Amino acid sequence: MKKQDKIYLLDQMLKSAKFPISKEYIAERLECSIATVYRTISDLRDGYGAPIETNQETGGFYYQNTDSFELPGLRLQSDEIEALLMASHLLEDIQRGLLKEPLSRLLENIGNLLKEHGIKDKRNIQIIYALFRKANKDIFASVFSALQNNKRIEIDYQARSTNETTKRIVSPLKLTNYKNAWYLDSWCHLRQGIRSFALEQIIQCTELTEDCQSVDSELLKNHFSGSYGIFSGEHTHTARLKVSAKVAKWVVTEQWHSKQNITHLSDGSLFLEVPYHNDIELIMDILRYGKNITVLSPDSLRSNIKSTIESMLNNYN
Repeated sequence: MKKQDKIYLLDQMLKSAKFPISKEYIAERLECSIATVYRTISDLRDGYGAPIETNQETGGFYYQNTDSFELPGLRLQSDEIEALLMASHLLEDIQRGLLKEPLSRLLENIGNLLKEHGIKDKRNIQIIYALFRKANKDIFASVFSALQNNKRIEIDYQARSTNETTKRIVSPLKLTNYKNAWYLDSWCHLRQGIRSFALEQIIQCTELTEDCQSVDSELLKNHFSGSYGIFSGEHTHTARLKVSAKVAKWVVTEQWHSKQNITHLSDGSLFLEVPYHNDIELIMDILRYGKNITVLSPDSLRSNIKSTIESMLNNYN
């Protein structure tokens, strides 16, 4: 048990005790020696000003007045400290461009809290983002503001597939971070449907005075949970994939979709079923494994995979 954990546990023990508690009982609860008990009592009394008194007859310890003393800071369990440390690293990445000033203050407060719990060096944890797609900080701030204010926004959006820019008026629904990129899930008034816009592809953003259009919660649920990945929507197809034994143990640990179905075959391979609506992202994930994943059906997905591979081969002819 860490030093700070002992201090907080001893404080709780003394607050809840109806009678003076012995050094032996404290040592048992703190899982330490008697010498460490005295050091912890000294730390709590001298370092934090805790009103610890000693009973002259029994030698037990107690608080003189439990209502007049509170330990500063936040009491955290070891797993909560680990989660906070991880959150600190994630926030540092966002802070590099988005919401920099408020996050800087928050990170400083988290750092001070971690130091209180004995975490002085965060450098033994590293988070590396592959293919990170960074949104413009001003666009992010505008979208975030409109989302909180329940206001529609007008955006100029550049599509990757055509490189064309269209003007849209959308009602923001939520911001989603998916595979190292930010997306705005919204109701598109041009298309009259739910659409997801990659923030790095929004060229311009203006908050409007009109309130957002409300969208039925059941419609939202069906759209975002019914199909594959960020290109979601009510699923219209189910991909049936044969995964070779060579990569099966890796694929089985991945969640391609919340409603995927995996069947283990006798030769060590897998049969993977994934519902989807748009196959763009699904094709990318299948091609990650090269020859080790075969599309069994539907024929439209097989054809699109084949066409993609043939186009790639043309680059090397």
